[in-house]
Amino acid sequence: MKIKSFRSRLLLVFTALASAVLLFALIAIWLATSQQSERTLERELAVSERVFAELVDVRAQQLQQAAEVLTTDFGFREAVASGDENTIVSALVNHGQRIGTDLIVVQTPQGVEIAATHAAQLLPSLAVLTNAQAKAQFVTVEEQIFQIVTVPVNAPNLIAWATLGFAVDDKFATLMRQLTHADITFLHRSSGLIFATSLQAELRELMASNAGSLQQVFAKNDIAAHISQFNDNNAAVNTETDLLIVFSTDKLEATHEFLTLQRQYIGIALVTLLFAGVLATITARKISQPITVLTEATKKLGEGDYRAPLTLQRADEFGALSDAFEGMRRGIAEREKQIVFQLEHDLLTGLPNRVSIRSLLKQAIASAQSGYVVLLNVARFGEVNDRFGQRVGDELLRMVAQRLRDAVPTNWHVGHLGGDEFVVVGELQSEPQVAQLIAVLKNALELPWWLEETSYLLSFHAGYLAFPHAADDADSILRRAQLCARQAKRDNRFAVAYSQGMDEQYLRRLQIVQALPSAVREHRLQLHFQPKLSCQSGQVIGVEALLRWRDEQLGVVRPDEFIPLAEQTGEIQRITRWVCAAALDQLQLWHEQGFDLTLAINLSALDLQWPELVEFVTTATHQRGLSPASITLEVTESAVMVDPEQAILRLQELREAGFKIAIDDYGTGYASLAQLKRLPADELKLDRSFIQNIATTPEDETIVRSTILLAHDLNLTTVAEGIEEDAAWQVLKRLGCDLVQGYYFSRPLAAAQFERWWRDYHGENSNA
Repeated sequence: MKIKSFRSRLLLVFTALASAVLLFALIAIWLATSQQSERTLERELAVSERVFAELVDVRAQQLQQAAEVLTTDFGFREAVASGDENTIVSALVNHGQRIGTDLIVVQTPQGVEIAATHAAQLLPSLAVLTNAQAKAQFVTVEEQIFQIVTVPVNAPNLIAWATLGFAVDDKFATLMRQLTHADITFLHRSSGLIFATSLQAELRELMASNAGSLQQVFAKNDIAAHISQFNDNNAAVNTETDLLIVFSTDKLEATHEFLTLQRQYIGIALVTLLFAGVLATITARKISQPITVLTEATKKLGEGDYRAPLTLQRADEFGALSDAFEGMRRGIAEREKQIVFQLEHDLLTGLPNRVSIRSLLKQAIASAQSGYVVLLNVARFGEVNDRFGQRVGDELLRMVAQRLRDAVPTNWHVGHLGGDEFVVVGELQSEPQVAQLIAVLKNALELPWWLEETSYLLSFHAGYLAFPHAADDADSILRRAQLCARQAKRDNRFAVAYSQGMDEQYLRRLQIVQALPSAVREHRLQLHFQPKLSCQSGQVIGVEALLRWRDEQLGVVRPDEFIPLAEQTGEIQRITRWVCAAALDQLQLWHEQGFDLTLAINLSALDLQWPELVEFVTTATHQRGLSPASITLEVTESAVMVDPEQAILRLQELREAGFKIAIDDYGTGYASLAQLKRLPADELKLDRSFIQNIATTPEDETIVRSTILLAHDLNLTTVAEGIEEDAAWQVLKRLGCDLVQGYYFSRPLAAAQFERWWRDYHGENSNA
């Protein structure tokens, strides 16, 4: 019969559930208590057996002490020694009565009976009795069990052996039962003879008549038992394995508390089942009509359908629940909409964010569509935030986003990857179309940026590539577009297209960054030295220390590769410390060898921000006994312009400490003549770009001439680097340059190579 009523089904379900739970719990408890009762019986019998063994040991010790009292008695020993049988018997009787001994046997060392209460031949052999491991054991004599001990009689040598024993009878078994809480039976399996027991007569007869099948007797009578053999730990005394000791207890008596617990739980289960039935009946009455409506509404919410409103016109709790469901539906729908929008859009600009752009690219690649990605980067936007504040920066980013929306055609997607990066994605676009888009973006972004009647100067760099030709996954596409944008920034161009090999440069920079700390730490960098000569006389006056790095995996790593990366990663100060220490060590060695040289060391822009720079260089120079005047510290013009005020202050401190200051690569940076006048400099190094073609390019000669005149007017020594031919040297002589260096004279050399070059160079000049 099929039950259609919800109330009846609910009642049936509640009752069945409660019944199943109670039944399972009952079975579990029943099994647990049964198993626990078995384990308890086993433990109790094991404990009883251990207690019995300990009591037997105590009794054996008492027997041992009693025997030793007898054998140490002077009169007894004298009687044994003289063979006075009457005295021996009298002593044995008196001593046996005094200690309650049931068996006493005295034998010669050869085993001949001297006096005994029982025939000596009924005992085990004297060799067995006198065994150290066989003392205080059980033996059977004339269908009776005795616990015996054998001790020597010495006067002072061994003259006899005395064996004393206590009878093991029902009285002894009953006493052991009181102490061990288990019945104890001593029996012979084959004959069924029971020597002693604490059991009642009925069980005694059953065990005696079924000695060969004791386990069946125990099972039929609900008895738990352990069976042990006589002298189980010493087969030397008695090898009759049919002699058994049985420890037993009544199972019903031992498990009475467990049975009581099971009966109590059955009663509790019945009461609980009745209560569950009543509760199910009441609940079924209260819940019927609205449940279907609420269930359907919940199902729709679970499926993501938030459109249909929930209307359940009731004034009770179900009505309130219906209103709560409706409020939840509206709230979830609104939050779902907000979450999806926030997940896929940038909150600042409202443009699709990185997640949305990556999803767009993945879908395009999965559907085998091609297109272009253009990534735009706002140059030096961090400086805008630092100088004008976060609010101005955010407003400018919103303006950039809006201008991109207005400028980009509708078939392109505009997104904001975060920070100062924007992206434009176009599916099914051709190369001419992307070129047209780049031109449109360039024109739009070069227009002035007005915010609150203030114009801000923003510059942009872009990188673009085709997908899936240049990359076939979203992450690689965006990463390579970023590489192109950075390349555009380095080249001072608006846009750069991706070309094969850019990734290799990027990966090489990553490898350099990873290998640089260990190279510095393990001193795998090297110093090479390039000579500096007097332009007029050609005399070698000093060297410039130049850093070199040859790596096993990376090969030769140029300074212009790893020095900027060292500045970005914070390794530059460790490099500067090492370079200064190694260069000064070498200069000290050369001075000791008679080489009269000056030394030039290059400093980076970050070194000029290092507060301890002056103290470090000064201490290192003095420790080596060198004069600061022999050290020239070179800084590039662009390094000074990073923070002119701080750089000028640090250079002034170095100059006051006695060091010479040189401005390197002059003419390629942004230093003005006013800044040059303020710089605490001693030398001005002309960049190689003006020197290499000076012999053939009048414009370069004019620039160099004016720079030399300016430097001399400012009392600065001029140094020309990059001399690669004699013609350039001759022009510089004519223009009055002070110092020169370049490959025409020597490439940078390791210290040992430089020393050989020095000797060869001076040898040639002296011959000339």
